[in-house]
Amino acid sequence: MSASIAQNTRILIVGSGLTGSLTCYHLRALAKQKKIVLPIILDVADMARGPGGRMSTTRYGTNNNNLQQANTGAQYLSTSSSKSAALLESMCLSSSSQTTTTTTTTKTPQFHLDRVEDPVRRSTHFIADSDDAYTHWLPRDGATNSVVKQFLRGGEPDRVVFGSRLQQMVMDSSSSTSTIPQLLPLYDSGGTGSSTYDIVILAMPPKDIIKFFNDDKKDPQSQADLHRRTNNRGKKRRTATTPNQRAIVLSNDVLRRLRTPSYVGRYSLALWLHDDDTAFANKAQQAFNTQRCNNDDSPSPSHPVLDMVSSQEGGRVLVAQSTVKLWRRLTNTRGGGRHVAKSSLLEALERLTGDTLPRVKHTKLLNWRTSQVVDSPVTTGEGIVTAEGGRLIFTGDWCYESSFEGCNLAAEAAAIAAVDTIRSMSENGFG
Repeated sequence: MSASIAQNTRILIVGSGLTGSLTCYHLRALAKQKKIVLPIILDVADMARGPGGRMSTTRYGTNNNNLQQANTGAQYLSTSSSKSAALLESMCLSSSSQTTTTTTTTKTPQFHLDRVEDPVRRSTHFIADSDDAYTHWLPRDGATNSVVKQFLRGGEPDRVVFGSRLQQMVMDSSSSTSTIPQLLPLYDSGGTGSSTYDIVILAMPPKDIIKFFNDDKKDPQSQADLHRRTNNRGKKRRTATTPNQRAIVLSNDVLRRLRTPSYVGRYSLALWLHDDDTAFANKAQQAFNTQRCNNDDSPSPSHPVLDMVSSQEGGRVLVAQSTVKLWRRLTNTRGGGRHVAKSSLLEALERLTGDTLPRVKHTKLLNWRTSQVVDSPVTTGEGIVTAEGGRLIFTGDWCYESSFEGCNLAAEAAAIAAVDTIRSMSENGFG
């Protein structure tokens, strides 16, 4: 019998984007609902500096009183079912106390959601339902990642560590208190120390998941590759280094299912403007929306460069996202096409408004390689993917679609799979 399992079940969630945070929330709630007897120690790790993933909100300013935020990833949260909409509304309107092993008791803030008109004339569409079946939501404070933070807090994780770049997942049999090998994450920065886990949930794009196991080749759809090339130059991949560690090799069936989904990407450009130049941002958004309304019968955006233009923070921030066509043309060129992409977006904004771009305080360009899933297992009914007898669980928007609806379905499925694994391990004498 595993003393580790007998005393508690240790679970790690890698990825604190929308799906990862929802998985944390659903797993904690389901464990309570199903009256899981053994305590669950729940850790969350992410390579970023904070939660959000592609629900990215970037802030810029000279001090905390002068910060201006830009939603550089998803611009809103989309639901197609009353169940998901009710969860989103109830969670954001609630406030609760949370105590973790690494922090004091904190209060989860309450905030409000507003329904908004879909601001994007997309070149890609939702998968599970028609576009007009969706309702779109935005936090009143404008920060989309505040929703991610709310669900992460609601999951009451015991430990959350950021700046943790996972390199490989291995099995470790060195524990003297466990009769079964434990899952050990190896990091090249940050991480959860030498902690081992009974269950690990990877909430991230599938091309990134594969890299922690079988395949470390560069992939144009891997966001992890992009970050590695930028932040990890010259470092070699860590490997299992002790006789008690073995690399995990995913089966061909698991690899097939992870390789089935595919994404399209976009560039996202955020401009922080001076207070007396807000008219430019507002004019750009109005001109783009007017053009979009004049082309409602068109099956795709009429603009060759811009897929979305959003004036934020009262016009002090302007965010423009590129078409998928532009991203495909530039992303695999030298330097990821960043310079040309930025120039193209800036020129398109000037042509759109008929004005010269005013002097800006700050700019930020992001290459979202996994902006939106276009082929997912939802069509085959396969959903999430598991390995190692259910002890490895792979989930993300790619299981269904890129929306709050899809992320919530993927998170619920991952939580159910984790609880099923806990029960199975108990029934087989490991708990």
